[in-house]
Amino acid sequence: MIRLLLLALTGYVSYKVLQRVLPWFWRPQIQPRGPQPEVQADELVQDPVCKVFIPRRNALVARREGQDFFFCSEGCRKKFLQKS
Repeated sequence: MIRLLLLALTGYVSYKVLQRVLPWFWRPQIQPRGPQPEVQADELVQDPVCKVFIPRRNALVARREGQDFFFCSEGCRKKFLQKS
C-alpha cells in the first residue's frame, strides 16, 4: 500500500515538474521584425452642405471651378450641384 502511495506521489510530482519545464522547449522563437510602416491618420473633410466632417477616403467628390468639394452622401452632392 505504501509503495502504491509513493508511486502515485512520485508520478504527480513528476507530472507537475514536466508541466513547468516542457513549455520552454516548445516555445516559439520570436523573430525580429523589420521596420513597420507608419499608420497615417485619415484626413477629415467637411461637407459644404450639411457641415459634417467625414474621412476623405469615404467622401464623394465633386469638382467645380478647379476645386474639389467632398460630400457625405449623394443627396448632399446633388444639392450642391443644383445650386451651381
